[in-house]
Amino acid sequence: MSPELSVSIRFLQALALALGVVASLPAFAEAPTLRWPLPLPAGQPWRIVDLREGNGIRHEEYIPRGQGVEDYRDRIVVQRMVSQNLNPETYLAHVSAGLRAHCSELTTSGLFASERDGLPSAALTVYCSRFDSRSYGYVVAQKAVLDGDHLFVVEREWRLPAFSVDATGLPQFGAGSPDDEAIKREIRLALRWLVEQVQPGGAVIAPAPPPAKLPQHPKRRS
Repeated sequence: MSPELSVSIRFLQALALALGVVASLPAFAEAPTLRWPLPLPAGQPWRIVDLREGNGIRHEEYIPRGQGVEDYRDRIVVQRMVSQNLNPETYLAHVSAGLRAHCSELTTSGLFASERDGLPSAALTVYCSRFDSRSYGYVVAQKAVLDGDHLFVVEREWRLPAFSVDATGLPQFGAGSPDDEAIKREIRLALRWLVEQVQPGGAVIAPAPPPAKLPQHPKRRS
């Protein structure tokens, strides 16, 4: 693994370790709820590049076809883990705090808390203007769902050339440029995907069609 990849934005894994999720738990089979299918966003073909499972954690990573594992622009991370008594909003706050130590400027937006089928969830977008001394920063749109003792976490991430955060706390990817508007539109669409489509249970199962009518035969006359 290259040095750049090893220090990249794998902060969700680092957070899980810091919270003792891996170290303090014995290995056990995952509950069925932890195998929720994920409806990947439309617009580009995604491929899985990492899949690890054990000690109560399942970790998946996806990037678009044509992008490299070490020089990707776009990434999706999916994790299922024991909640350690964290609710979705608290978990996302921990993630933001862990990332802040590596960012020149950091701001957040779009906190959206909701509940569906009795399961609380929260979504948040984090903007890291520059990651350590590297030439790029990150935008990370996240959603966490609490299902009993487990968290289901989905992250849509962009690795972008270093940008700025203005005095009002808004990210600027080149104010007024086509890139600025295009990136912000991508982020809005990703948030919509997280809020509306990333749900426990995955894809909606369509109701079964009504049974076909049997052909009617004319009644015999007596």
